[in-house]
Amino acid sequence: MLDGLRIIVTSPAQLTCDYFALAGMGATYFNAGLVGLACIVVLLLSGIQMNGLSLMAFFLTTGFSFFGMNILNIWPCILGTLVFSFVDRTPFKNHVNIALFATSLSPFVSEGIFRHPAFDTWPSKIAFGIALGVIGGFLLPILCKHAPSLHKGYSLYNAAAVSGFIGILLLSFMYRATGFEIPTNTLIGESYFSIVPTFSAIMCLTLVVYGYFINGKHFTGFDKLLFETGYQCDYVGKYNVGLTAANIGLVGLCATLYYVLIGAGMTGPTMGCIICLMAVAPCGAHIINVIPIMLGYMLSSTFAAFELTTPATIVGICFAAAMAPIPGRFGLPCGIIAGLLHACMVTTVVTFHQGFCLYNGGFTCAVTCIILVPVLENFFEPHDHLRLLPTLKKKDPIS
Repeated sequence: MLDGLRIIVTSPAQLTCDYFALAGMGATYFNAGLVGLACIVVLLLSGIQMNGLSLMAFFLTTGFSFFGMNILNIWPCILGTLVFSFVDRTPFKNHVNIALFATSLSPFVSEGIFRHPAFDTWPSKIAFGIALGVIGGFLLPILCKHAPSLHKGYSLYNAAAVSGFIGILLLSFMYRATGFEIPTNTLIGESYFSIVPTFSAIMCLTLVVYGYFINGKHFTGFDKLLFETGYQCDYVGKYNVGLTAANIGLVGLCATLYYVLIGAGMTGPTMGCIICLMAVAPCGAHIINVIPIMLGYMLSSTFAAFELTTPATIVGICFAAAMAPIPGRFGLPCGIIAGLLHACMVTTVVTFHQGFCLYNGGFTCAVTCIILVPVLENFFEPHDHLRLLPTLKKKDPIS
């Protein structure tokens, strides 16, 4: 297991690298556990009052530790946000969630240290890799302030909307502008069909049971949560930890069932994607406003040239769920359209940063919202309560 962990931390981490195939299942789960514990320590030491966004940051970072993040390459990105807090003279707890989101750029750290051909000596390679992570972590809290203006709040991943642009910047600096050949790092191993769904189901059911007990041994109030639109929501603050945990578990079970039904390979990325999809549950997603997006993905496969079981689309759906406010506010058919558009674009958007930004699916959410939301706002009325069908916008007749 330790030998496998050494392989993980010393290998390039570009999308999509299956850590199960790279280093074994034991080493992968060990790495995920270390990364998850590191997130908890960073959150606690910052002194932040935990909320839905903190849970999202935790689940996302832990999920990507199955294919892209490791206990070594996350730290320069976190350090970059810490440096920003000193320069900006604001408490680190104000930016700690963004510090965890900044780890989406951690493949640049591994790339700079272990593969990029610009430097020959280990001190220069290490300095280069750390510098890339620090730059990404420093820029992200600045750009995140402007992310909502891109997608108007209809993507739950603010950080993903701008981390993709930072990824494009760093990739251009590392490869395109310097003339070096851009490498690829796709590695998908065998499917562990018995282990991955079982582990996921146990994890999700544990969250549901935990939520049941924390909520006073009942699910009172959960029906109200299921009729939230998902727009600008924090279920921890509006409801409680118990109902939020139950919702996270239920969304995770839905994600597991989806991957089983489409016949996805039960690899490291699939395991990570289930956890990543659970990340949106504390901040607006639930099974009612997520299922239409999944249906949109399934519909796209009926006419598109790609299959739902390809690695890019498996990773894509876990982030497409971040568009849950679209079916919530405009109606479930609009969610199907959003999922369909996301599925068609996710494999194209990745070419801009070549997989060095792990939040490619979230970046695609922002692109989808930029295109789709203005169209929906022009024809349909957004609502503050969950809508099953769209409501046409009333317009003054032409005089």
